[in-house]
Amino acid sequence: MREHDLRQEINRLQGALDVLGLVRERLLRQRDELGGETAREAVDEMLTHVDALQNEYSRRRAELHPHHKSYQFFLTDAGVLPIRHDCYVDLVTGKAISSELAEQTVRLADWYVRMQDDMPQEVVNETYTWLVLDEFGRADLHAARAIDASQLPSHDEHEEIHRRLFAPAL
Repeated sequence: MREHDLRQEINRLQGALDVLGLVRERLLRQRDELGGETAREAVDEMLTHVDALQNEYSRRRAELHPHHKSYQFFLTDAGVLPIRHDCYVDLVTGKAISSELAEQTVRLADWYVRMQDDMPQEVVNETYTWLVLDEFGRADLHAARAIDASQLPSHDEHEEIHRRLFAPAL
């Protein structure tokens, strides 16, 4: 399967799992509010069906997803700082702030890595961008466009990222 197709399939499965999770939560709340046995049995049957779908989509995602993973790092004056992917996503979508980096401009390294048995094996792609944080620590994605300087890492920064990903755990 091509990289692009693989990413699309992973995103599609994750979307389906998210929707099924929301439907399941709603059905659980509705079941608890129902009084009649017949309605409760109907909701239980639907929940069984939703559970089966969730298990199937989780199985499909597990077959695809572990093969690749994104790793993000802030490149700052203090050094290379790893950031969890979900925290990075929350930061750039405006759901989170980074008060420790408020009013700073940092470079962001995003490495897409092929995995084997939950261990990084090979870098598939590297991207580097500027990330500007306002006085509250919110990402200002438009401000980065005005920066003309190179966002590429130094040799030492690149080696540090590589070391953090591929060095054996002690």
